[in-house]
Amino acid sequence: MQTQTKDFRLNAQKRKSLVSHYEDHLRNKRTRVRMAYDEAREDFVELQPKIWELITKIVRKHQPQQDVDTINSMIDKYGDNGGRVQDDACFNFTCPTEEKDSEGKTKIVDNDLHLDMKLDANVDCSYDNKFAYAYYYDDLKLHGLDPDFEYRWGNEKRNPRYYEAETEVKEFIGFSRNKNDDDKNKPINDPFWKHTIPVIGTSYCGSRTFQVDDITHSTLNQFRIAQQELVRTHEAMFTYINDKVTKIEQGLKSYTKYSQAKELFDKLGIPLNEAMLDDQSTMALSVFSPENLADMLKDKDDEFESREAKIAHFKALQSASIN
Repeated sequence: MQTQTKDFRLNAQKRKSLVSHYEDHLRNKRTRVRMAYDEAREDFVELQPKIWELITKIVRKHQPQQDVDTINSMIDKYGDNGGRVQDDACFNFTCPTEEKDSEGKTKIVDNDLHLDMKLDANVDCSYDNKFAYAYYYDDLKLHGLDPDFEYRWGNEKRNPRYYEAETEVKEFIGFSRNKNDDDKNKPINDPFWKHTIPVIGTSYCGSRTFQVDDITHSTLNQFRIAQQELVRTHEAMFTYINDKVTKIEQGLKSYTKYSQAKELFDKLGIPLNEAMLDDQSTMALSVFSPENLADMLKDKDDEFESREAKIAHFKALQSASIN
């Protein structure tokens, strides 16, 4: 005997739960934007130790370990008067090359490159820690925090929700302190971010520059690109989800009964039952019928159900680009 679901009216809280349920589904869905983010994060994690190894070789070529040891022994004997050696994690590189200007005259271009290897790296000149929020996206979501707050409320910085989210996220990562927390377990104290190289000179990396050849410069630049790509794919994922959430929020305003929402979620292939609602400018109803709204929210070819489907899709794209 089939049990019929009892219909009931939707209120503001139940609509909010429906939106939250839909947003959770989007975050767990294997979309192109999610796959791009995962790939960008994996690329960064794979590249980071290789770049550290390369930077260490460059620094030691310009500043031999013997010189570092000599200065450290002088510091031990004479204090600050013995010289300076700093443990650093940001570096400046230059690769002077000849280029012709608009008049055909040859000029030397420095091609300066700044690399910051720390978790709070500034990758887009905004000093807003977007790289860290992108890197720890899943961890922040797992702990009920919002890694998207910079994109969600970045233009509304007087909004108290922005400062509340910022405080929670920064305390979780370790950028700001909470006296009740154990700082040793913060992401910022992960050994992954604690690597440094002893460098002769002042504590600020901008005070020294290491010259490299064009191939090395290009390799180092791949790391900066990897940082920027992680931030870019995080923002793209937020934009994708936020756009769809905005649509369903608008559509659900015209839904008065649970049966309408159930029909919509069934068409989207998202499980929904009454218990989920207990836990958790209006347009014409015809515009947001379950069938029409489902079509607006569906991605025709965005989700790949199998590894074989992914491979076939990317081979087709590659073949098309070649032809």
